Amino acid sequence: MGYGFLKLLEFIKECIFEVIYDGKSHCIICERYLEESGLCDECKRYIVLSHNVYTMRCLDKLVNCYSAAYYTGTMMELIRRLKYKSDFKSGEIIAYYMKDRIRNFIYDIDFITYVPMTKKSLKLRGYNQSKFLCNLLSKEFNIPVINCLTKTKETKDQIGLSQEQRWENMKDCFKIKKSQMLKNKKVLLVDDVFTTGATAYFCSYELIKCGVEKINILTAAKSKV
Repeated sequence: MGYGFLKLLEFIKECIFEVIYDGKSHCIICERYLEESGLCDECKRYIVLSHNVYTMRCLDKLVNCYSAAYYTGTMMELIRRLKYKSDFKSGEIIAYYMKDRIRNFIYDIDFITYVPMTKKSLKLRGYNQSKFLCNLLSKEFNIPVINCLTKTKETKDQIGLSQEQRWENMKDCFKIKKSQMLKNKKVLLVDDVFTTGATAYFCSYELIKCGVEKINILTAAKSKV
């Protein structure tokens, strides 16, 4: 009976929405009416795509770092909505742009993984936005997700820190688990924003130490800072 009552409430809600919106949806940023939920053409104009690749050396490897767009305009708003407002529709739109970078530039991936959070931070937020994006990419390309990194200590919010402080903040806070699965594998590491590269570097450092053959980094956005 409880399940039937919930289904009835869901049906009533859908009927109300149809009356209010006349079968249409809206842009999740500016709320213009659309035929289907997503972004309107005007808001899409304010996504500045990133066509560059940043390469950094980590131990004996070169790590290529890709971003779908720059951390400005609509992409910045989408990331903030996903990260701080549990707006998973924004996450789906972000992943759509990230998929193009994989199709065009990143090949031969054995596993996809993500930048972890501490247990305390995960409990406070309720989800890991990088893991959410990682799972969407995994489904699109049928590549398994491996939960192989842990964050062992709390760090300060990177916002407002200098470049030197950001690197010191992220040092020695990531550790590897399931290392036996990673030896000689090619791994794609997913995160939301690439700024100085400190997070990407220290995650890559741990992966390379345990024998990963190749690492590519993919983020939703690249900060211009």
